[in-house]
Amino acid sequence: MTSLPQEIIHIKQGKSFVEIHIQGLDQRILRLRLTSSLAGVWRLQGSLEDIPYDNKGVVQMLAEITEERKDYCQSSQLDLLVKQRPSSSVITASGSDAAIEMFLSPFRLVFLDGGNHTHLEISEISMLADSLKVKSLLKPEERIYGTGERFNGVNQRGKKVNIWAEDRWCQTEGNSYLPIPFIISTRKYAFLANRFESATFDLGESDKKFWALTQNNSQLDVYIFLADNPREIYQKLGLLWGFPVMPPEWGFGVLVSRHEATKEFSTIKGIREMVSKMKKYELPWSGVIIEGWDTYNSDTYKELKTIVQELHKTGKKVLVYDACGRLPEKYWKQQKAQPEFFVRDKKGKQAIKEAPHYNPQDAPDRRRSFFIDITNPEVLEWWPDQVWKRLLKDIGIDGAKIDFCEQFPEDENIVLFSRRSLKGMHHFYPVKYNIMMYKIFQKYCTNGGLCWSRGGSIGAHKYPFVWCGDQLREFHFLKAILSALLSSGISGIPFMGHDLAGYLPAQNNDNEADVFVRGVQLSCFSAAMSTHGAVTRPYDFHPKIVNLYRLYSKIRYLLLPYIKEQAGISSTTGMPLLRHLFLHYPNEENVWDCEDEYLFGEDILVAPILDNSKMRDIILPPGKWIDLFNKKEYSGPQKIDRFPAPLERIPVFIRLHPQSTILPPLIEEIRTLIKADH
Repeated sequence: MTSLPQEIIHIKQGKSFVEIHIQGLDQRILRLRLTSSLAGVWRLQGSLEDIPYDNKGVVQMLAEITEERKDYCQSSQLDLLVKQRPSSSVITASGSDAAIEMFLSPFRLVFLDGGNHTHLEISEISMLADSLKVKSLLKPEERIYGTGERFNGVNQRGKKVNIWAEDRWCQTEGNSYLPIPFIISTRKYAFLANRFESATFDLGESDKKFWALTQNNSQLDVYIFLADNPREIYQKLGLLWGFPVMPPEWGFGVLVSRHEATKEFSTIKGIREMVSKMKKYELPWSGVIIEGWDTYNSDTYKELKTIVQELHKTGKKVLVYDACGRLPEKYWKQQKAQPEFFVRDKKGKQAIKEAPHYNPQDAPDRRRSFFIDITNPEVLEWWPDQVWKRLLKDIGIDGAKIDFCEQFPEDENIVLFSRRSLKGMHHFYPVKYNIMMYKIFQKYCTNGGLCWSRGGSIGAHKYPFVWCGDQLREFHFLKAILSALLSSGISGIPFMGHDLAGYLPAQNNDNEADVFVRGVQLSCFSAAMSTHGAVTRPYDFHPKIVNLYRLYSKIRYLLLPYIKEQAGISSTTGMPLLRHLFLHYPNEENVWDCEDEYLFGEDILVAPILDNSKMRDIILPPGKWIDLFNKKEYSGPQKIDRFPAPLERIPVFIRLHPQSTILPPLIEEIRTLIKADH
């Protein structure tokens, strides 16, 4: 292993880079290269001496996949200046007041702002042939957020986090459909590992004084961001990896779905029954996900077109189901597929084992599937123009639910058309596939097509929406859902939905109706509102519960102009639609650990009820806030103890002087609706 501190044998300075050569105990030479393409953003790469730098990291791949021109993803934009001090060297970039102070004995990289304040201190870099480790100092008061979708809390300080997409069915520990190697600290820095390969963040579990990234099967390639506030960091992140794309407007309405096991949406009759029920109970909705319909069976396409046209006449949208690039062999002839269109093993067999996972409900572990080979140029023409053009243009489908995005394997016996390495393919495959699908939808869908995708990795902000997978209809999972929404948002994914109140019945004694109502309220004030599963349908509850569902569905539709406006802000700034309070108030330590409240856009504070309670404590951030329901005014910062929240009410507060000019009249409409509902 080459490990720092060791002997620094050479420092090389170019116009736009600084390179350091270190000799390890095994006599091998580790090269480190520092560059900067944006003020306050540093790229740190590392490679053994005999291995060229791999300049094509995830950021660079995304520029190719999305076909966006992003100058900032190039590694050498700004000129660097090195000034020598008695015991260190200070590196600055042109046009930036940020700096790196490099100490040689012992080795340290200290990242400084213009006021010479330390934000991040890297104290160790070590590298093996197949892994690397970066270690940094943790301050006692420091919080660490990010790492992608996390169900076990937003602040990941003190935890060990695997960056590996895995379906651990209905689990909250170690489960993530959408891991992203990005962290942001209350010390005003962020850190992005620019690789698709698996990795581990040890955020103070092994040693409370340090956090460390260990990355497998790859070189060192990371970006470090420094800024006074999170908004600046997300702006720079957007310039680097591309800003989020905006979902179609209709995607913010209610989507109706059922689990395929119910067979309810596998026939025209079942879909019509749902439409009739929603109309009978006056429940608004915008689209249906017909999970259970045999998407690739062209024998069903005549009926499919009939129901699509029928629903389009009423203004509704239709999404079909897809399993992230899998096409069962029985449909190859219908879809004009060739054997060479599929990933194969070294024996030439196309049925390959999926990555290990745990999902006894929906997917046996390591089942065999036929994955289309997205590295084959012929596939990239056939899949859009033969398979999906029929569905989207000829039939009129409006998008797809794309499931099981975390199961592409990296087995050594797999062969791709391009012969590229399998390293990182577990994450690269779903990202490239979903971006491809999103682009196909925009090409053929008149009013914009929608992805409703489960997972991926860096780049998932390029195919909205993502939804956060499988949860039971229990209060415990409402907390997990909110954790996933906030942690994903902090990790750069602004548009995430979920199965409203969980998709399968509870395994404990929680009252389903109560969990459902609290889930409806949470979903009403979130990026997406979608019913799904094999649980009680909204119109099958007691009339009181149906009435509450109707009320919050209508509130949702009254809020749509504000939601669309705020989503537009997300797509141009990178700020999520659901925001942990830290993102707005980074200097207010009392909000750092608040994980059960959030800002919905700029001006709505939401404090959902996530347990079997009729009251809760509320942290009000600075400013003046108005209760949505009774118009009472509150001044922050303050903590309100035992705030009343009967089943029919979710604590929601509106900023007294909102930044949004369209919000005040919408709030008055909502209050009129609530009054009439009484």
